[in-house]
Amino acid sequence: MGRYIIRRLLQSVLTVFGVMLITFVLFRIIAGDVSSSYVNQKLGMEARRAFNEKHRLDRPALFNMHRRLELVDRTMGSGVFAVRDSGSSRAVRAFEIALAPWQPREKEKPPELTVAGRLVFNLSRATRLSDMTGHKPLVSQERQGALPFLVIVLSDGTVLPVALQTITTCGGLCDAIAAHPANKGRCEARISQWRIGQLFDSQFFWHLYENITFSGRSYATDQTIMQTIAERGRFSLSITVPAMALGWLLAMVLACLVAFYRDSFVDRVTVFITVLGMCVPYLAYMLFVQWVMFKIAPEYASGLASPFSIYVPVFISVIAGLGASVRFYRVIFLNEINKDYVRTARAKGVPLTGILFKHVIKNCMLPILTDVISGIPFLIMGALILEKFFGIPGLGDMLLTSITSRDVPVITGLTFFTTILFVISLLVTDILYAVFDPRVRFR
Repeated sequence: MGRYIIRRLLQSVLTVFGVMLITFVLFRIIAGDVSSSYVNQKLGMEARRAFNEKHRLDRPALFNMHRRLELVDRTMGSGVFAVRDSGSSRAVRAFEIALAPWQPREKEKPPELTVAGRLVFNLSRATRLSDMTGHKPLVSQERQGALPFLVIVLSDGTVLPVALQTITTCGGLCDAIAAHPANKGRCEARISQWRIGQLFDSQFFWHLYENITFSGRSYATDQTIMQTIAERGRFSLSITVPAMALGWLLAMVLACLVAFYRDSFVDRVTVFITVLGMCVPYLAYMLFVQWVMFKIAPEYASGLASPFSIYVPVFISVIAGLGASVRFYRVIFLNEINKDYVRTARAKGVPLTGILFKHVIKNCMLPILTDVISGIPFLIMGALILEKFFGIPGLGDMLLTSITSRDVPVITGLTFFTTILFVISLLVTDILYAVFDPRVRFR
């Protein structure tokens, strides 16, 4: 059994990794830039840069083999070190140069002020400026007649206007800044150093880390995923746990009854009602029950103003899922009731309850376990539409809201959490197979 469990755990790790890769591609690569949904565009590039830096969206997608163009102010004056455009230049926007002092993530910061540009793959002195801009023009289309200058304002007040019209490479830009007559060693233009530890400083590996540790923060509320689950999970469980327990109990009782009295009036009526219930859309149950509640008890029809309000979505969940469960369990019991040992027990006068609950149900536990345990991972997620419809602040409601608002950390965090619960429940199901059926052997 030990080797089997280890093998299944390794398969589970690959499954979870695959899910994380798919969610990363869907919500980080294909979805594109999400900062426009959470950053006021009137605040400018610095607000967008700060948002991307906070959520590690400025990193490369998979592996970080990138470097930055750094401008270092060595004057250490009392003013503000900044970089701006002049004439037709759009270099600051094209290079995404910070307008405030930027420092690398080091334990000991050097005694200097640094502003840095965007991350560029394998940046070197030979890299062309057009490859450093991320397909953004260096020259404004509206002011092509004015000469483009990158103006560097040092903290001691020194102004270094650097002409860009003849510069084509990163090395040429660094040399032009160093050779400026007013520079005299006050400002250094350099390429940041790359270390092997930076290889995994990318969006994908931060995506993995934040989901595994549940430390990813919501763009909208700034809560971690762990805080979100702790705050909203109890509301989801208050619906799903009673609904699952009651639904399973009622389905088992009805399925046993109709299976034992097969082809009788009770069986035909029950099958007709269950099939009819399966044909009714889930939304129809919600609309009808909520309409009735608004007529007889409006305070219980929506929200959590009253503790009894939670019973309405629980009732809907039980009734809406009862038909499919009864049909499924009825087929399982019919296959078992027609076996020889059941006919022998009935011929010997064994009571109905003894046949059903001591023999039939025990021998039907494998498919029942599969059905019940596979639904456990979705308990914590709640009923998505039900929570949204009845105003229950659970995880299902949070997930739907996050999808519409592009709150990627919440979407991927809850997806990861559901995946973990799902692979664990499948492993537990396999182990319980051997417990309930001695014929099952692990290989």
